[in-house]
Amino acid sequence: MNFTIKKGIQGGIGATNNNYFVIWANAIIAILATLLFGITIIGVLAIPAIWAGYMESLLRIRRGDEVTIGAFFNAGFSQWWPLFLLVLLMFLGVLAGFMLLIIPGIYLSVAWMFVLYLKVDRDISISDAFGESRRLVTDTGWWLLFLYVLLIAVTQQILTLHPILSLVYVFVFPYLLMIQLEAYILVTDTKNNEEDKVNQS
Repeated sequence: MNFTIKKGIQGGIGATNNNYFVIWANAIIAILATLLFGITIIGVLAIPAIWAGYMESLLRIRRGDEVTIGAFFNAGFSQWWPLFLLVLLMFLGVLAGFMLLIIPGIYLSVAWMFVLYLKVDRDISISDAFGESRRLVTDTGWWLLFLYVLLIAVTQQILTLHPILSLVYVFVFPYLLMIQLEAYILVTDTKNNEEDKVNQS
């Protein structure tokens, strides 16, 4: 298995250190665009495309491609309708899970954690994105990824408890975004995963 919590944190921090300003600036642009589009009901429909485009830019940064500030909207809006449906289905599925004694919602939140990455990265169908995300999580270890996501979530909560800590969070959140992305990079690293299978056989 190529993924470990240590590798995820170290890889995410390293990728952020090398590209901090672009990651931070594009996130600010995405947040401002979200606030602007969120004023109207029609505008809300575009929010998934905004963040999908931003996530696609993070993938390119992590893989060593050059990304300029503000140049990430096209990647999301080119798949606007499928992305909107995907996010809607994720929301409804997780919501239904939480309504069913909470535990199913927690399970689906982790099982589907790679859905959006897979859609923007591989441009696969919605059903394939859900299925592949669940397979990746199962193969990697649901509990391991749950602890990873919990660690990120707790860090975010701590950094937003107090106004002073919130100021710190403004500059720290690019690291959290890339640490989360690093899990996807590691679990989809075909070369290393194949080597692990050979070594285990």
